Amino acid sequence: MPKPNDQPIEAQQSTLPGVEHVQNQITADKKEVEKLVTVQQHLAQLNDEAEKARDMRIKMGEQFLDSALAAAKLPAPVADRLRTQFQGKLFEAQELTDAIEDAREMVSQLTGGAAVAGPRIHSVFDTADKLQAATDDLLGAPRDAAAEGLKVAKLSGIRELYLMLTGDYDLHGGFDSERVQFATTADFTGLVKNALNKIVVNTWDQLGAAGYDWWSRISRVEHFNSLNTITGTLVGTVGTLPSVSEGAEYAELPIGDSPETADFTKYGGYIPLTLELIDRDMSRKLAAYPRELAAAGLRKISALVSALFTDNAGVGPTMADTGALFNATAVTTAGGHANLLTTALSASQWDTVATAVYNQPMLIKNDTGYYGTGPKMAINPRFCLVPRALQLTAMKVLYPSLENAANIYSENMQRGQPGDVITVPEWTDANNWAAVCDPLLAPAIYVGERFGIMPEIFIAGDNLSPAVFMNDEHRLKVRHFLAVWVNDFRPLHKSNVA
Repeated sequence: MPKPNDQPIEAQQSTLPGVEHVQNQITADKKEVEKLVTVQQHLAQLNDEAEKARDMRIKMGEQFLDSALAAAKLPAPVADRLRTQFQGKLFEAQELTDAIEDAREMVSQLTGGAAVAGPRIHSVFDTADKLQAATDDLLGAPRDAAAEGLKVAKLSGIRELYLMLTGDYDLHGGFDSERVQFATTADFTGLVKNALNKIVVNTWDQLGAAGYDWWSRISRVEHFNSLNTITGTLVGTVGTLPSVSEGAEYAELPIGDSPETADFTKYGGYIPLTLELIDRDMSRKLAAYPRELAAAGLRKISALVSALFTDNAGVGPTMADTGALFNATAVTTAGGHANLLTTALSASQWDTVATAVYNQPMLIKNDTGYYGTGPKMAINPRFCLVPRALQLTAMKVLYPSLENAANIYSENMQRGQPGDVITVPEWTDANNWAAVCDPLLAPAIYVGERFGIMPEIFIAGDNLSPAVFMNDEHRLKVRHFLAVWVNDFRPLHKSNVA
């Protein structure tokens, strides 16, 4: 008769404490090992593909090397030296071009200046250059100057470009290396971004030629290397040089400054480039996006500069001297600017305003006893800013040939005086107007930019992007850092007509 503990070994093990836990751990470890083996195999496969791609690039480079050296017609020893330098290695086309030019120059010098026969390599294009040119053509963007004569196949639409470069025929928002058609460093989002930014530049120029950049004629644009608060210091001038007696000590000249400050503001947003838009091949809609972004950026600056004249019921921002930009207070008083009137625009009134601007005293020092004591600025205003309702009136004043010949007063007074009419699109009051000096002579308004005066376009759209995963969209983001301020009231004059 068997004893109670005479059970099979398997049964005894199942009753031992912790055996089941160990068995589970063994099973889990096996699964992890299998996963690691799978990952290792995948990495090995990727390394193999990368090595094949590298070998292909080297072979293509060798073919390019042979053709380039043959065209250069360099002496055999020089050509052999270049071949040894580049053969079997990865290199950029420009590196070989520069090396050939250096060798050509050296041979010319060694042979007493004799010309080395053979054509020069002016431009070398790769697949990425051709794809960029095709993308530019598709979206209506101007090509780079070097690629203007490049012949490329015409793309049928944005869908074809997307599928060729990503292989993403299932629209997962990823990259399928087995189905992609071009092995190139160019990527879909990069090509599209470049084309869209070119359209922004082109549209900016077109809208500017149509008058939307009116602000650029009355302001100075400055680049800044950080987003720190801007201090636009206006340094005072020396009024008059006092006499110095023989052997006497020179006196310190009274000179100060008037610091105006401004902060950068970030403007922007994004437009979705959805996978549906790509699949529907809506290339024209995509090309319209950057044009709207360029117009929005241009109008933003227009609105910011316009507001300097219209904020605070038409008297503008408060300046560092505590006075409103436009006020009628005497300049001999702290904060007094004497650059605000209430009279309607006419030839005689333009002369009154021009005289007031001409007689504005230059800054010596913002301190008691020095307010308004500087010498005359002695500069006439160049620009007459008006709303659309006053455009014809202003033209008749500043361009006398448009006025009736009987108006001799207008003709004679304005003859020979420089002046330009600028219509400000944001101004809605039909009667108010302003005068501004040429910023090259007397700058008053400044526009600060951090990354360029035009808005930048960025595209986020790889398969790891949250927008692609959550929303099936590549996002076109526009960003614009701007700061607008007035540094000096003297070159500006406003008429708020009652």
